[in-house]
Amino acid sequence: MHKNFRTFLASSFLFAAGTALALTACDDHEGGSTPESQSTLLTPAELGLGDGWTELDRGLWSRSGDDGQEEFVGIGVPGKLHGLASLQGIEETLQIAADTASDDKAQAQLAEIRALIVDIENFEVVDPVQDAQPRCTLNLNHSTTATPQACGVKANASVNYSYPCSAATETVYTYTYATCGVLTTTHTCGYRTGNPVACSSASQITGTAPCESYAWAQSNYYSTWKINNVRGTCPGEGGGTTTTTGSDTGDDGCGQCQGGWDCHCVDRCWPAGQPCP
Repeated sequence: MHKNFRTFLASSFLFAAGTALALTACDDHEGGSTPESQSTLLTPAELGLGDGWTELDRGLWSRSGDDGQEEFVGIGVPGKLHGLASLQGIEETLQIAADTASDDKAQAQLAEIRALIVDIENFEVVDPVQDAQPRCTLNLNHSTTATPQACGVKANASVNYSYPCSAATETVYTYTYATCGVLTTTHTCGYRTGNPVACSSASQITGTAPCESYAWAQSNYYSTWKINNVRGTCPGEGGGTTTTTGSDTGDDGCGQCQGGWDCHCVDRCWPAGQPCP
């Protein structure tokens, strides 16, 4: 599986720093930096994302979510670069899968995330709406979850925005990814721009370890994401293992395998026709 987020975050830092230096040079040539580059970034609490966040780097914050998984928020232009780094980590995994796959699905999934990355590289960060109106509520809600599920993993991402007292719009994206063994599923929504506007994505899969799931959501000023690499146990499994123990009635030792899989790796379900690990 791909590198842990903290690993590719570190590797992406030089890219982010180099990009920032190049942008500064362009700004100086044109007579000054942009207002956003000089402004103080808002915090997650100021964006209405609650408390408990720890700042890891400029524009990057994390905390432990209600589900026990670490969640991240990238704020402003610096935060966008961190969000891009997380997407590039998934791209790396999909590249490996595409290099070894015998069908077109893996190539399509790789093309999908590469198109999304290009979109976000060109995405213009816009400061949040500040013109609060009396008796009018601005709603901007991000939700990202990446968790184990029985025999596999799942991910969900959504963004919803509405502000009936303003013409200000949001541009939103969502992306999810789930993989177990050699099986992968993904979904992208966006971009969509409007007021109101919404996007949502969901991916889930069951299979043998290793497993991973990822959820990411973007709006004008910030992105949120989660990553999970814990596979949920199957009924009859114990201690988080990935093998289902057969009964004492003389069955094949695997229990019931999912469609397209069979019991040809001793006592383990595995894709039909694929060599055992």
